[in-house]
Amino acid sequence: MLAGMLLGLGASASWALANVAVQRAGRAVGALRALFWAQVLGIAMSGLGALAMGGRLPALTAADGGWLALAAVSGLAAYSCLFYAFEHGRLTIAVPIMSSWAVLSSGLSLLLFHDRLTAMQLVGSATVIAGAVVVGRHAQLENGGRVGATRSWLWASVGAAIGFGILIPTMRRLTPVFGPVATIGVVYAADLVLALPLALWFRVGLAPPEGISWLPVFLAGLLETAGSVSITLGMQRAPVAIVSPLASLASTLTVLYAWAILRERPAVGVLVGAALVSVGVVVLAI
Repeated sequence: MLAGMLLGLGASASWALANVAVQRAGRAVGALRALFWAQVLGIAMSGLGALAMGGRLPALTAADGGWLALAAVSGLAAYSCLFYAFEHGRLTIAVPIMSSWAVLSSGLSLLLFHDRLTAMQLVGSATVIAGAVVVGRHAQLENGGRVGATRSWLWASVGAAIGFGILIPTMRRLTPVFGPVATIGVVYAADLVLALPLALWFRVGLAPPEGISWLPVFLAGLLETAGSVSITLGMQRAPVAIVSPLASLASTLTVLYAWAILRERPAVGVLVGAALVSVGVVVLAI
């Protein structure tokens, strides 16, 4: 149990750094272009890691294929929304909303894996949801009532929360099939299988980044992959309902970074909502 909790915290630290890299990568080369190349790098990294651990291709069943398809759809939605929200929005607002993915993943774990939540963890779930609602509401008010100006990236933040909330339990289901490291690369590859035809259809430019622009893209791919590997390893050693909240503590670290380094100063209501989310996540892990 302790190893799983520590890996969840490791995922949180990695994803907190990844959030910063994702924002810089999206603003340097565009959200979808940055996502594409970050996932290409993630596939290469996880593939090398799986080979080093002696991984091999498994024989897939129809059920495995169905879970992989679900992972592809939820993963593409989650990462596309994440990169878009971070390119166009503010970390102090977007990240707390996204962190509510831990509530959905914990709830799905009850149905899929028969995990159980304590009364305190149920209180934590309610607190996270309340905090996300407060953040979203006050973010709109902070914009002077011009809801349309922020609606797209706010909705993207919600989409990322839903996408990751479905993706994380799905990766737990796939981990025994592919292994904890290879699962990440397989899910990224499945994402790109869906994304490439859409990119061609909508004429989204996917040219490789140039010069220094590679740095934030590389860091985004490295840190996102490291966080995903940590959480898949953690879910082998502790319930999803415990590991997911610990991993979502990245929201607190990211908000602190945005406050201290980026000098983002949201309204008091937004800070109250972010605090509620952070407290709820901690309670969930008790």
